[in-house]
Amino acid sequence: MKRILSICLMALVCMSLQAQGKHKDATMMKQGWIYSRSAPKAETDSLTGKLTVKWPSTEDRHIKGRDGIVVSDVPVSDDWRTLMQMSEGISRRADDELVPFTWLLNREDDMTVLHCYMRMPADAVTNFWLTSEEAAIVDQDTGTQYRAIGCLPKDCWKKYFTINAPKDSTLDFRVFFPRLPETVKRVKIYGVPNWGLRGSNELDLKVSSLDLPCFDDAPQMHKSRLVRPAVNYDNNSSGSWSVYTDAHTIRPLPEGTMALWCTPEATYLAISHEQNWMREYYGCEKGGMLLDGSGHQYKLKDMLDYPLGQLFWIEGYSGDCTVTVLVYEPLSPNVETFTYVDPDGEPFKAWGANWKGSVKHGLNVEELRRNQRLFEYYPRQIVDDSNE
Repeated sequence: MKRILSICLMALVCMSLQAQGKHKDATMMKQGWIYSRSAPKAETDSLTGKLTVKWPSTEDRHIKGRDGIVVSDVPVSDDWRTLMQMSEGISRRADDELVPFTWLLNREDDMTVLHCYMRMPADAVTNFWLTSEEAAIVDQDTGTQYRAIGCLPKDCWKKYFTINAPKDSTLDFRVFFPRLPETVKRVKIYGVPNWGLRGSNELDLKVSSLDLPCFDDAPQMHKSRLVRPAVNYDNNSSGSWSVYTDAHTIRPLPEGTMALWCTPEATYLAISHEQNWMREYYGCEKGGMLLDGSGHQYKLKDMLDYPLGQLFWIEGYSGDCTVTVLVYEPLSPNVETFTYVDPDGEPFKAWGANWKGSVKHGLNVEELRRNQRLFEYYPRQIVDDSNE
């Protein structure tokens, strides 16, 4: 019997989530499973005449506001109502009411919304608690904290309150957070205790192409500083090459790691480089391109900050991880993978001279777009004893 109930619940979850996905401004990131919390059986309140459940005291009482708030405007969710009622098939203790709970984490417009669903066990629930400033979503890869900025109903923030709503209706409390970047994959949610969200469980967020907007903004890169322009450029005379410093540096990545930005006007491909010397030469030959599966060519148009088709110096520190950004014609939105073609440069005379091109097949557009966060500017940090 329990197995049959679980299968039915799973099917209803899928149908409900499909309905959620039809909302053009909402993208589901994570769904919570239905579980039930024990509460005393409902009794008729002598003053109001309503069938009432007094909710057991929620943990961390010391941070709560005063009692006495009454809310009657909690949104009701038709999508989850049948699913929540099915949980009544779970066995319970004779003196207790089992109240079903679940939750859903969405991206909606410019914020992240935690929907907290609860089936009303009576016409009123007193002594209830939603959340406070303790609520946060924490990225488990970076440690970045996205702190709660409010809730719905707004009067519930940091207060005990009484809920008035029809018995068996499924309420949809909402907790609002700043919008999580599409690159966030693993999180913990804190500060919503009645839904079991106290940070103990790591959650894998849904990552799919639906999480990414159709287009990106152009990358905002730290602009390199030109120390000396090229003078009578000759690829065989390193003294004629232009010299740059203060390059866009990032946290260390393997040589040749890439990230992609797709805008309506251009495609930006960032490539990481390990700086082996305090002055190192670079170059990108003209004629590069990206090829999609149909063989269509997206031609190289430019390189941000640096000269295209010429060798040049970047001055920095050995151990820097620097970035060059190539600018191509805009990729078609339906392109999923492409081939990167970097032609050989003209041979030149220099110590260790190498201007060899490369070809990389099967580069995934979605994966490279998700690498954008890896290329955020990170100024070098140096520790030495020069000031001692």
